[in-house]
Amino acid sequence: MARLVLHIGTHKTATTTIQDTFYANRDLLAQHGVVYPALGKHSGHHGLLTDWIALPLAYDLPNGGIGTLQALAAEYVDSDVTLLLSSEEFSRGGGAGGQVDMAALAGIFDGFESVSLICFLREQWQFLQSVYLEVARSRIPPRPPVLIEQAFQTGMVDGLWCDYLALYDHLKSGFHPKDIHFVDFNTARSATDGVLGVMLSFLGLPFGVEGLTMVNNGVSNISPRALPTWAGLVIAGGHPAEEDLFSAVQEAFDLEFGSAVESCLFTRNEIEALAELFQIVNSTLVERHVQFQPGFGMSSINRPDTMLYREDITTPFWVRAARRIYLSGKEGSR
Repeated sequence: MARLVLHIGTHKTATTTIQDTFYANRDLLAQHGVVYPALGKHSGHHGLLTDWIALPLAYDLPNGGIGTLQALAAEYVDSDVTLLLSSEEFSRGGGAGGQVDMAALAGIFDGFESVSLICFLREQWQFLQSVYLEVARSRIPPRPPVLIEQAFQTGMVDGLWCDYLALYDHLKSGFHPKDIHFVDFNTARSATDGVLGVMLSFLGLPFGVEGLTMVNNGVSNISPRALPTWAGLVIAGGHPAEEDLFSAVQEAFDLEFGSAVESCLFTRNEIEALAELFQIVNSTLVERHVQFQPGFGMSSINRPDTMLYREDITTPFWVRAARRIYLSGKEGSR
């Protein structure tokens, strides 16, 4: 009988890299008994969730999300394969977008020999920052203090769980804890073969990343740099920021601080507040789940002493940014 593996995110944990790579290596995976179906125009399987979640029309599938899930279950239930489905939208918490009915999802694949969920979790301040930067690609994100307040009050940001205990409870509404496999994103990213290697190992495949055809050099959908993006949005004053503005601010940032410096969207006090709250959440999650997944743990990365925080952006930078914007305008008018 068939096995099902659901790669459910979370968002901003190399999900696009995994999806692009597995999509490009579908034939190789199939040779080893792993089916990664091609659905629609996208490498990820977001179209499977459109009956539950309000996603862009570009993800719509001819038979709908639930209809396609049912068709996949019927096609593979009696075969000796591992069906791999991947979408970070599986782990969406709700908000305006909605959320997956986990009990209904589990019921669709009730006839499968086993169902496993793999879910990458990253430290919450990193997660919040990455969501802010992703939102900034298409619309004005909440100001950082507002983003933090939303996380504290709701356990979510932009409809995505940052309270991983709440995510765990949501997953358990359809799946047994023994079928849920959490992976610490920082640990996975620093492993020899990175996140892709963790996925290959979880699937039981007999090769590493060296056997894969890589897409985008193994890194898709890279987030822009935190503080230059924030600074550009501040200057835009609530209006959409044009690319030439971001370019000028990025140049000013590199001239002022150097191009290699790591930056953080939040202040030091905000980081400490986030750590205080979510360390308790994460520790409780580990305590509850480790009996079903021995060895599970969550790390907290050491932030480099040279990291810049939001309060480090002072007057000299803003003056330099104003000059770069002025000069870019002069060059554009020639």
